[in-house]
Amino acid sequence: MIEIDLITKHGKKALGMEDAKHPAGWRHRLPEILLEIGIIVFAITLSIQLHSWHEHSVERAEERKFLTGLRADLTSDLVELRGDSLAYAQLVQGYRYFRGLSPKTLNADTVRKYQWTLYNSTNLLPNSSRFEGFKSAGKLSLIEDDELLNDILDNYQELIPALVRMTTDFTQYKANNIQHHLDEHLQRSGDNFLAVMQSDQMYNYLNKGLAIQFITDRYHQVLRQNRKIIREIDAHLAK
Repeated sequence: MIEIDLITKHGKKALGMEDAKHPAGWRHRLPEILLEIGIIVFAITLSIQLHSWHEHSVERAEERKFLTGLRADLTSDLVELRGDSLAYAQLVQGYRYFRGLSPKTLNADTVRKYQWTLYNSTNLLPNSSRFEGFKSAGKLSLIEDDELLNDILDNYQELIPALVRMTTDFTQYKANNIQHHLDEHLQRSGDNFLAVMQSDQMYNYLNKGLAIQFITDRYHQVLRQNRKIIREIDAHLAK
């Protein structure tokens, strides 16, 4: 390194090791020695400062690359979040229709419209691998904006995991109860569909409006958080 070379060169000179013809004592050479020491100190300080500037530049580039990628992940998640939220809103409509099913309201087209709500599952699959990789590498501290960092952590460590648990639990509930009940009682011909849907047990299985509302509310919370983080990233990268 350049500072080592300078220390070796000027250190020897300051100690008189490069010139054996100096008869004078060290007091007569004090100004020269101090100058050489000053050169060494300046060289080391400059080298450290240049290294620090370079390191900071590398860190800022890495932060920018991560935040740019994270913005793309969040933007992609917004599409899924909106679609999932809409699916749960339709789920409420479907369950409401089937709970009130009667010979008068039974309609083949409406049944086909909402039949997916009895079988299909809607689970959030967030794009979190970039965040997890950055976190595992111990690089989250590179994000200089504390508010932005806290919002990112809240999103990926609290809000999204809670939403994933809720959707996973509800999917399991549907499989264990609604779908299982249909598989156990629905005739191959489907002629007893109305009777199965009118049973008290199926009514209770479908009476989960409050639970679905909790899920929908959490979707909206994550949607707001994602939009907030995107705005913060845009403002940070624009600086």
